[in-house]
Amino acid sequence: MRIINFGSLNIDKVYQVEQFVRPGQTITAKDYAVAAGGKGLNQSLAAARAGAEVLHAGAIGAEGRFMADLLRESGADTSLLREMDGPSGHAVIEINAAGQNRIIVFGGANRSMTSEYIERVLDIAQPDDWVLLQNEVNLVPEIICRAHEKGLRVVFNPSPMPENLDALPLACVSLFMVNEIEAAQLAGTDANADFEDTLTALRAKYPNASVVMTVGADGVLYDGEEGRFQLPAFKVKAVDTTAAGDTFCGYFLAAVSAGKSVQTALQEASAASALAVSRTGAAPSVPTAGEVREFLRRHA
Repeated sequence: MRIINFGSLNIDKVYQVEQFVRPGQTITAKDYAVAAGGKGLNQSLAAARAGAEVLHAGAIGAEGRFMADLLRESGADTSLLREMDGPSGHAVIEINAAGQNRIIVFGGANRSMTSEYIERVLDIAQPDDWVLLQNEVNLVPEIICRAHEKGLRVVFNPSPMPENLDALPLACVSLFMVNEIEAAQLAGTDANADFEDTLTALRAKYPNASVVMTVGADGVLYDGEEGRFQLPAFKVKAVDTTAAGDTFCGYFLAAVSAGKSVQTALQEASAASALAVSRTGAAPSVPTAGEVREFLRRHA
């Protein structure tokens, strides 16, 4: 099974600050770094480092070639990745002393998907492949519809949340990868509702889709054909949460695509996410499969 990721690639400009900047305020950053990022790239890196077969579909500008190199070095297939004349996508990230983040994203080349390109990618898909996408590229509704029409399983991480959910063909999604806020928005429930209630409402609204719902320090919940499961989070010191959800997504998909049980996939993804939050950066924080195995051995 292969994971075909129509994913964003962003050049991350990361600023370490004591507290987030407020409107009208000027502050001094404690540190600054540039790294590869983007939800799509992070998820492809995680899945590839976990051992999955990953094809990354997307676009970069000339200054983003190092991101393509990073994907290839991690084992992802970039043969269909395009280089555009315009700029790569980029993100401005603030990380405060508590390890929390605030992010501004500029789409750049990530917004250059075309119908012809989507068809070219999906034409090579096999019936048991997964199609993964986030909401940082354009033509998301078309990608979902065409993948579904071809009988492929669609995994959707709706981040950042779209303003008009009704414009998305969400009934065609096979698996939602969401946090508790995104789950509540999709389900139409109160953001402060009980996690179990939110999950029940989301499954009732989209009964043909499974749901993985991460809930921060409270761990993760799953509901699907295999049943409902909950796993607590591993306790680690959070340094930077930037790529935690992306790491979880990539490792979970890698595990289930390898035929592992949902419970095992949740455990491996939780371990990978715990390692990611204990490090700074987006792509640089994504662990290898060996690091995840060692972490699980120490926390058995």
